[in-house]
Amino acid sequence: MEAYQQLKVEKWDRRHWAVYDGPELVCVTVYKKGAVEVKRRLEDAMSPGVEIESSPAYVQPTLESTPTVSVAIT
Repeated sequence: MEAYQQLKVEKWDRRHWAVYDGPELVCVTVYKKGAVEVKRRLEDAMSPGVEIESSPAYVQPTLESTPTVSVAIT
């Protein structure tokens, strides 16, 4: 597993905060407290002995599981 280079929190614009892994943007938050928490959790997850489970955050439903709606335009 690849370790993070150096996580840092920086001001993104007037209202937002960004978390960077070296030069790569990881996330943007509204509050600095949120960005600091994301940084802390990523650092904790990369600690030795911590197993990370990989799963997608969002799974798009298949067409078979999506109900269809018939609409007649007259």
